[in-house]
Amino acid sequence: MIGFVLALGMGMVLGLLGGGGSILTVPILVYLFKVPAALATGYSLFVVGITSAIAAFRYRRQLNWRVGALFAVPSTIGVILSRRYVLQPMPDQLSLGTMIVSKDDLIMIVFGILVVLISFFMLRAKEENHVVEQKKQTLTSMVLITMEGLVVGGITGFVGAGGGFMIVPALTLLVGISMREAIATSLLIISLKSLIGFLGDIQLSIAMDGWFLMGFTMVTVIGSVIGVQLNQKVSVTLLRKAFAYLVFIVGINILIFH
Repeated sequence: MIGFVLALGMGMVLGLLGGGGSILTVPILVYLFKVPAALATGYSLFVVGITSAIAAFRYRRQLNWRVGALFAVPSTIGVILSRRYVLQPMPDQLSLGTMIVSKDDLIMIVFGILVVLISFFMLRAKEENHVVEQKKQTLTSMVLITMEGLVVGGITGFVGAGGGFMIVPALTLLVGISMREAIATSLLIISLKSLIGFLGDIQLSIAMDGWFLMGFTMVTVIGSVIGVQLNQKVSVTLLRKAFAYLVFIVGINILIFH
């Protein structure tokens, strides 16, 4: 029950902020539902993909389709390359110098580091509810967006997190769109790359518990719908900071216990 309550909260945060909630999916699956870390990253791609797609539809009037496509294409390629050529061929036991580390432990260590870094992104992000001037998309900014899309996609494929809090700052800083437009576009990008990454797992015939996955996803979708409704009514900045501290604590605990 605790796991499903947290899944509802994860969906709410994703709908509210356009990212962040997905970084809770893997810890919930691993620690509360005892799903192996490698399999949990695949589950997370499906859950985050469906939840983000529905939230993006609710934000459809604020979507920047051109920017979304520019970021989503390399990001999706990054997910596919990461899962097929890094995660899947990785042996169950790895030798790191004198240490022997399991594949699942390595995933959680990388995940913990990522979570701590994302908490700092969340604390540094500024609220931009007003409409800002659209920046001219120079060749440099387009190359930077494409490169970040590839990197974020690679990280998403390995740890199963959507990377929304790396996408939203990039869209506001490099493209110059408002925060709410960046949130909507981020959800579109997350949904595309996550679902395509999950389809890659299906092609590899990875065994999954379909009924559990659908039930878990249904709970997060309900949470995302609530989050979208609350977006216009709550202080996004205040919520982001509170959630950032929670995420930081989660990340530190993951690193301590792995």
